Amino acid sequence: MESKLTFDVLIIGGGVAGCAVAIALKNDCPNLKVAIIERSKSLISISVPRIGETLPPQTAQQLQNLGIWQDFLACNFKKSYGNAASWGSKSLHCNEYIYSPFGYGWHLDRTIFDKLMVSEAKKRGVDFFFNTRIISSEENNNGWQILCKISDKHTVITSKFVVDATGKKAAFASLQGSIKNASDNLVGIYRFYDLNTNENVSVLKNKGSETYVETDENGWWYSATIPNNKLVVAYMTDGDIANKYKIRKSEKFDIELSKTTHTIKRLVNTQSISAPKVVAAHTQYLSSVVGNSWLCVGDAAISFDPISSLGIFKSLRMSKIASYAIRDMLKGDASGLVKYQKLIDLEFEEYKKKKHEYYLEEKRFKTNAFWKRRQLSV
Repeated sequence: MESKLTFDVLIIGGGVAGCAVAIALKNDCPNLKVAIIERSKSLISISVPRIGETLPPQTAQQLQNLGIWQDFLACNFKKSYGNAASWGSKSLHCNEYIYSPFGYGWHLDRTIFDKLMVSEAKKRGVDFFFNTRIISSEENNNGWQILCKISDKHTVITSKFVVDATGKKAAFASLQGSIKNASDNLVGIYRFYDLNTNENVSVLKNKGSETYVETDENGWWYSATIPNNKLVVAYMTDGDIANKYKIRKSEKFDIELSKTTHTIKRLVNTQSISAPKVVAAHTQYLSSVVGNSWLCVGDAAISFDPISSLGIFKSLRMSKIASYAIRDMLKGDASGLVKYQKLIDLEFEEYKKKKHEYYLEEKRFKTNAFWKRRQLSV
């Protein structure tokens, strides 16, 4: 026998984007019935290690807008004072956040940060259902009727509005006919290292105070400290190039890493604690991020090249705008969805221009496939 649940807003995906929308909605409309469903069995399985654990300084404003600033500060994440890049030349150029009006950034522990987002949503009365997958969905006059399997129990969820926060999968939007468009084949091959705690303080500070980016003929390297005295090193390249040079294999990863000028210096007296792992990192946008009583947020709507360092920032900022569109739609006004689509379109167009301009700055490898692909297309 099926059980039945009814909500005003159902959010599919319990990551940062999904939680941020729930928080924004409940901040402005505490009486809204909001639920989040998540395929993972628990929060821990959501919080797998990720590339790019650094928040830029301007994220502070978005955290304040969501009303979670003080609780974020209480997590005591490690401060990030800038970044350094060897991009366009062999020299390492530093960008210190001290010159930013927003101050410093942060190196995140994603497990703690994700727990914070879930906790803030629950604090506001959002219902969570883990280990849940959608079997079917049907639109009706009252919104959506969605058949789910929560653990081993079939449940029908009726909701006036649905939010797709499923990341690059854009699972719900795809079922509604929205098409995923990838503009490149970027992947990240990453590996974790233990820093030697017996090193002198100045060396550790040099290793951990900045995010490093360094280019080579087939892509670029990313490295940053993460909590618990760990370092993540990632190589960003196209999937076919990664396959050609077999960079997924530890020995090949190490060979390419040994050719770097600056990144390799961060690995002195470190020990690898994982084999190389691969994640999709391509730029993607949907043909439509809105539909009849649904919209997409976060990477489900648009996903940026990691060089932008704006993934989490984008999700947090987008959540507030999305909440306005949802509230309007619940009142019978669809104009908010139209505005949301236009804003996402504009943001993506601006991103494409900036991405192209940034990749054009690296002229040393312009005849190599990785760079040629990005410098010849907008």
